[in-house]
Amino acid sequence: MTFITVELAKFNKQVADIKTDLDKLVYTMKTLHTTDPTQYPTFWNEEWLKRAIDELDTRKMTSEERAYFARVTAGNAEAVKAEKQKIQEVKEEENRSVKTETVKKMLTASQLSVEDIVNFSNTSVDFVLSIKQDL
Repeated sequence: MTFITVELAKFNKQVADIKTDLDKLVYTMKTLHTTDPTQYPTFWNEEWLKRAIDELDTRKMTSEERAYFARVTAGNAEAVKAEKQKIQEVKEEENRSVKTETVKKMLTASQLSVEDIVNFSNTSVDFVLSIKQDL
């Protein structure tokens, strides 16, 4: 199984540059809600895209269906936000771990002053002193 992630904000192709079905679909997902009905691109007349657009047209939904759609969309947005937060936390922990190891090596293998280690490792004096104390 393959998952493809597309960041719609980074998709910047113009209608004239769109050739593949994937490009057509991504363009549709990004611009459908903002496009003037008189300015539809010609590829939106393709049957498969007409069906996709029809499925996504919330105006045809009952109020209950729209409410459910809104809840699902909000839930998905929260899940994405939570995943981004987890990824950021992991990156920060990895960065701290790398800095800790770097400072340990500098303290044990060289005659550098604490200030030099702070400058070379881009850390704080307190960080370096706390690692030095643990050694």
